[in-house]
Amino acid sequence: MRKLWTQEHIKKGFEKFITANGHLPTASEVDTFEHLPSSRYIQKRFGGLEKLRFELGYTDVHLGKGEFRRSIATEAGERSKMIIEDLQTRLYAQFGADNVDAEKTFLGKYRVNFYIHTPKGNFAIDIFYADTMRTLQSSVNIKMKKYINFPDPLYLVVANELLTQRELNAYTQRKKNPFPSCVKLLALKTFTKNLRSLKN
Repeated sequence: MRKLWTQEHIKKGFEKFITANGHLPTASEVDTFEHLPSSRYIQKRFGGLEKLRFELGYTDVHLGKGEFRRSIATEAGERSKMIIEDLQTRLYAQFGADNVDAEKTFLGKYRVNFYIHTPKGNFAIDIFYADTMRTLQSSVNIKMKKYINFPDPLYLVVANELLTQRELNAYTQRKKNPFPSCVKLLALKTFTKNLRSLKN
């Protein structure tokens, strides 16, 4: 029998999520949390997440605004900075600082995190963090609008260790608009394992 989710049941799920993660769940987090129904169910039965959060007495009812959004943006910015700095250190050690261009501009208006010069040929790296496969797909779609005519090999490197290379490969294979042959989507762990071969 299909479970009927009441506001009381959902609030218990919200509280479990808050205990585990420190914040109210976003729509994508609702969809992957076992103690909550889907965001679509909440939309149909309660008029949406924002309305339900308000009715349940939460103050941050719209997670795209206010303190929650600022907190997430600050956390994401600090995490992104650390990820890029760690990779830059690794690239300098592997290829030499003179062969690594950080934040290189291309086509006059876009930037790539790193552009590497090697005797074997040049390549670029765009490293990013995605919380889930859903947010990864959204990020990739946005990125490919600027990279569609990128002239050199490009590695889209995913820094979230919870997203495996197997999942990334499955996504790549089922993509409606396939990546150009010069673009590869790799987990950070896979990419760093392959760094030596990119130099030689």
